[in-house]
Amino acid sequence: MQKELIGVVCFYYLYIIYLMFFMFFRRKKRIQEGVVRTSHFRAYVGDSSEELVIIQNHFNNQFQIPVMFMLAVIFTLQQGNASTTAFVFSIVFVISRIAHSYVHLTYNNVIHRALCYFIGVVSVLILFVLNLF
Repeated sequence: MQKELIGVVCFYYLYIIYLMFFMFFRRKKRIQEGVVRTSHFRAYVGDSSEELVIIQNHFNNQFQIPVMFMLAVIFTLQQGNASTTAFVFSIVFVISRIAHSYVHLTYNNVIHRALCYFIGVVSVLILFVLNLF
């Protein structure tokens, strides 16, 4: 089950890379359209579009709870607790993050986004708790 857990983390890492490219190409498009100036990205000062702020905030969010997820998986592997339960909650976490991205980057309903976020937080909590026993 160790390889499966590592696979989930690798998949999630690739997803973060995808989000980085998504953000880059959206920024590039908005620069080309004249919506935002390249100089804005030096210090993130000045006018930007709401869309670019949402994408930037979403990308930055990948380095909050997801870091705790990665720590939980590292602890799980280090403790030799790689189980089907840990694998399932890792998958639930990644699905919750993808759902969170979908909500945040499309129709952005705060309640739906919070629900996806909460499911991810609970999944990480369970991964940590599994290491206690």
